Amino acid sequence: MTFAPGEQVVLRTAGNGVDIGEGDFDLLKLIAAKDLKPAPDVPARLAPLTPITAPAGARVRRFRLSGHDAINGKEMDMARIDEVVPAGAVEIWEIENNVYSHNFHIHEVAFQVLEMDGSPPPAYAAGYKDTVYVPAKSVVRLAVQFGDFIDPASPYMYHCHILRHEDSGMMGQFVIVAPGTESQVSLTIPTHTGH
Repeated sequence: MTFAPGEQVVLRTAGNGVDIGEGDFDLLKLIAAKDLKPAPDVPARLAPLTPITAPAGARVRRFRLSGHDAINGKEMDMARIDEVVPAGAVEIWEIENNVYSHNFHIHEVAFQVLEMDGSPPPAYAAGYKDTVYVPAKSVVRLAVQFGDFIDPASPYMYHCHILRHEDSGMMGQFVIVAPGTESQVSLTIPTHTGH
């Protein structure tokens, strides 16, 4: 697609079949720059992908999705820490989905899909991710790389990435701590106020 300088394109929700009570509305407006320059050529080959490799004996965490309002049988609680992770860890996370499809998102990480129901992931799911599609009645295994920023008082979230499910409580929280201090972390945090 070619644009003229200053040309505008607006993406609208028209005819999407989803009723959110607002009717059709503008989603995004794109405006071409006044001074257009050619884009660089797309490289013939993408940069190589360095796999996220879990070490032998890596921690395995299991998350069971059921319905639309809980993970591992628990609804979200802002005052509860569900998982404590050592900084820099590479872990295996298994997402078991016992119901209809969900999209599982983890904040502050990069991960790679290792398996989808025991099989290697399709090509589109093989790169670095922060969200994974988890088909109905399936298990997805992830190699999850955690960062090095330590803050046991400020949790990150993992959750279903369907907004209605997030809002219903299908979320959990984890903190990243200094390696070896995992058992010293309080699993409760002060209730957030003033939001």
